[in-house]
Amino acid sequence: MHYKKKRTEMRIAWKPWELASIAALTAIFIVIATINLGALEIPSSCWQPHDHGTDTGAGTGIDEVVLDFGAVQPLGDVYIFLRDANRTEFDLYGSASTSTPPGGDGWRKLYSYDNLEKVHFCNWDKIELNTNARFLKFHFTNESTGKIGEILVLSRANRRIAIENVEGENGSRLIDEQNRVQLPITQEDGAYFDEMYFVRTAWEYLNFKEPYEWTHPPLGKLIIALGILIFGMNPFGWRFLGVLAAAAMIPIMFSLSRLMFKSGGAGIFAASLLTFDFMHFSLARLATGEIYLALFSLLSFFFAFLYLYRGSPYALFLSIVSCGLCFTVKWTAFFGFIAILALMLVCKKRDWQLILAGLLVSAAIYLASYIPSMLAGGGHGLIDIFKLQFRMFDYHAGIRATHPFSSPWWSWQLMLKPLWMYSNTLDGTGTVSTVVLMGNPAIWWGSIPALGFIVIQRLIRKFDYTALFIVLPFLLLWLPYALITRILFIYHFAADVPFMILAITYCMMMLQEKRRLFLFAMLSFVILAVALFALFYPVISGYP
Repeated sequence: MHYKKKRTEMRIAWKPWELASIAALTAIFIVIATINLGALEIPSSCWQPHDHGTDTGAGTGIDEVVLDFGAVQPLGDVYIFLRDANRTEFDLYGSASTSTPPGGDGWRKLYSYDNLEKVHFCNWDKIELNTNARFLKFHFTNESTGKIGEILVLSRANRRIAIENVEGENGSRLIDEQNRVQLPITQEDGAYFDEMYFVRTAWEYLNFKEPYEWTHPPLGKLIIALGILIFGMNPFGWRFLGVLAAAAMIPIMFSLSRLMFKSGGAGIFAASLLTFDFMHFSLARLATGEIYLALFSLLSFFFAFLYLYRGSPYALFLSIVSCGLCFTVKWTAFFGFIAILALMLVCKKRDWQLILAGLLVSAAIYLASYIPSMLAGGGHGLIDIFKLQFRMFDYHAGIRATHPFSSPWWSWQLMLKPLWMYSNTLDGTGTVSTVVLMGNPAIWWGSIPALGFIVIQRLIRKFDYTALFIVLPFLLLWLPYALITRILFIYHFAADVPFMILAITYCMMMLQEKRRLFLFAMLSFVILAVALFALFYPVISGYP
């Protein structure tokens, strides 16, 4: 055993001030992350062109809807809530007639809309008009089958324009929930970025439909489905469990750092940095699998360190099971599993039976996560799930898609190309609602010299196993992406954030013999991280 500590030193209970501090940090994070997290309701009564069943509100194929504002209005933007993933296509006409809707020649074509090439589900789409009109006519094409939850018309000053009358069969369904929509429209009012894949699939699981998103294992989407089941089909419902997952990482981070450095102060320092890291915050508020991947990854390394530190067989078993949970969210968890095996080999640990037991439980969890997929549609057997794994591999191996905000693996820690996940310009106010995925510069850039120092001083000149536990997982969670040819994004770096924080904490702890300098350095660094979080909050939260 390379961690030669007395067992009495290993089992020190949390002190009251430590418990109070970590509880306060966790509560602060939950409060901040929940503010403007998501609307509690979205438009529910839907309109659909043509006859697609009585439950949709469609009638006998009426495909035109005319909105009357009662007088000529300065139109700015038209927002359309796309309730499902089907195609919506229409031509939009306007008229400044002061009386009844005009005939065929009295309409002026303003816009042609078709979302066939767009990913959409439970989200608002915006049409910029900048014209004057009393009437708007939506002429839907024969190819348009999508459900529309609501149409909202705003003036150039970004104020809601009251709709006095609507013509078209069941057209009232398009304007019957105007008061439920709070202005301005931001990310909290609907799905954005990859939520349109994950939330849609979560909803499909709950309704026993064929899952749309099949390129990743199901666990992340099943957790999102649980949130929808508890809180409803709304942005708050599909995001809140992600906030709780991110909040759970804070005491885990504290426990790992406290155990690693035998200091409650080190634990609070590391937990504080995680609390105010930008990526940790933004992923907590995004209903995809990334935050659950980060949670299970951190949990697996916490148990791995506990095993190496105390020799507890249960800790190793739980570490492997946590890896399995991570793998059931995304296959990239395999990198973390390799890192844990590498640590065991370096530390000369050979408890292969425990690893095998953990792998068997992980395999059972992985298989069980596909039960909703087996029940979907006409039903599927184990052979279908087996074949799906090869389809998943072929998809990721052969993907050639591009994205304007993809970034190479080597650029992530430098934050050369953050990921712009959401943006909406609010006309008339001069403001923008935006969500940019990036890290806290104090942490991400500050960890570069910290990691370099650790490698040189504690791995090359004077070997230290604690330093190895920081550097080896950091590299093995990151460098394998150099071998992946498909497009990559900065969120693939999320699992490395705790190790960047541990590297900074390691360097801070080297100052502890100089108590005043030690306290000043730690406090100053936390203040800097918090100040940057406050400065960038509008950019990372969507708050206009």
